[in-house]
Amino acid sequence: MQTMNDILIVDDDTALVDFVIGALHEAGYLGCAAYDGESALLAIETARPALVLLDLHLPGLSGFDVVAQLQRHALAHVPVVLMTGDTAAVAQLRTAEFPEYLLKPFDLETLLACVGRYVRPQGSCTPSRTTDASIRTH
Repeated sequence: MQTMNDILIVDDDTALVDFVIGALHEAGYLGCAAYDGESALLAIETARPALVLLDLHLPGLSGFDVVAQLQRHALAHVPVVLMTGDTAAVAQLRTAEFPEYLLKPFDLETLLACVGRYVRPQGSCTPSRTTDASIRTH
């Protein structure tokens, strides 16, 4: 990662990570990848990304484990949006401390609307104001 405006995408599905990084790049964002919870923690601690898109089910540390570690390391201020295709986990997310999450599969507009609430594209002076009902908030 190179700047504080980077978005860290954490998922063990390399095709999804490649799609998200490509889509973010096309929209003017910088995206970087980690493929497991331990790598995600290291990337967050060293680079301090502007946003983390974090899969709930990862090898080793789960998304919940990563968030708990961030809180223990005084990094709870780094915004994290959990991603999951596990509809059974949605109830757990609704009771956890997450203002929003992405339910997989999500479309490009949903992804960009979510990211735009946290990070401005490179060279942009106004935040995105796109909304999408398929992003879950509470």
